[in-house]
Amino acid sequence: MNIDKIHIIITLILLVFIIISIILFFLLKNKDKKAKKTIEKEKNNFLKEKSYLNKEIERQKFIIEKIKSSGSVPKNSKNQLAKQNNADIKEKNENKIEKIEKIKLSDKNKKMWELSTAIHKEKEKIEKLKKDIEKRHEEVTKSITYAQRIQKALLPTDEQQNQLKYKHFIFWKPRDIVSGDYYWMREIDDFSIIVMADCTGHGVPGAFMSVLGISFLNEIFATGQVIKASQILEKMRKLVKKALHQTNINNKKNMPSDGMDMAVMVINNNTNEVNFAGANNPLYLVRNNQLEVFKANRNPVGIHPFEKPFTDYFFNLEKNDRIFMFSDGFIDQFGGNRGRKFLSKNFKKLLLLISSQNFPVEQEKEILNNALVDWIGDKNKQIDDILIFGMKV
Repeated sequence: MNIDKIHIIITLILLVFIIISIILFFLLKNKDKKAKKTIEKEKNNFLKEKSYLNKEIERQKFIIEKIKSSGSVPKNSKNQLAKQNNADIKEKNENKIEKIEKIKLSDKNKKMWELSTAIHKEKEKIEKLKKDIEKRHEEVTKSITYAQRIQKALLPTDEQQNQLKYKHFIFWKPRDIVSGDYYWMREIDDFSIIVMADCTGHGVPGAFMSVLGISFLNEIFATGQVIKASQILEKMRKLVKKALHQTNINNKKNMPSDGMDMAVMVINNNTNEVNFAGANNPLYLVRNNQLEVFKANRNPVGIHPFEKPFTDYFFNLEKNDRIFMFSDGFIDQFGGNRGRKFLSKNFKKLLLLISSQNFPVEQEKEILNNALVDWIGDKNKQIDDILIFGMKV
């Protein structure tokens, strides 16, 4: 054989050897993987067996303990063990739930405490505010009560009222402590001048207006000269407009609409002649159980877009005549079963009834007050000042 053939043969042998080595390597590798899987499987089986044996040992120990304690082999020991395990689990769960509930209750109590503290602080603030309001209310009430004394001092005294020739009553019932309704009387020579007035508003604003009205009436009669009822109203209108700066009738937006309604009666005590004029407030004459209305002009004592001169009425008094002048407080009062206004028709009936019974004037005043209280009842409140003048010839 030559050298080239020998080289070829050696090369082939090496190739065969390499191929066989590769095949053997992969076979061994696969075998090694299978061996590892088998070992892992055996290991898992061993662990399962071990776990089972441990459980069994525990069970056997439990049974032995039961035998030692009771002296006999318990029936269904496996079931009892399962029940015991369930009981333990249940107890653990209950303990866990109890702990959770305690935590929740603790949080709830904490929030309740915080809320209680906040409420207590707010209550203290409210109590302090309440005391401040009560103190201020008390101070304001004292001031208004003192203002009431001043207002009453400006009204006609009992001595001035007793100068009137005829028996009469004045039913004056302010809605608040002070009133926007006022009355004025004066004896000048042989004449009696009687004024019943209802100012815009009530309470303190109305009381201020009443003070203005009384001062203006005092000013008008300061000279001691008696004038007609319509002239009294005209002079009052000028004075009110001047005092309240009611000059521009076209500027309705900024124009003060304050004023007063008035009924003015001038009696000639020698001739028994009555002169009446009214600004929105009429006069009622009851004679022979008949009620006659002397209407007032639809103009207030103050500025008005359609101002007209006030009208005078004249009539002579007769025996047993009854005269009534009043504000609109009684007529407009809400009450009764339906919460409606008293209305003028019912007021006329009431005055006719009072006149027909021939009661003393003080008793008539009491009857009017009782009628008002019954009408208002428990569900309603007095809505306005009330003023009624009644005179008996």
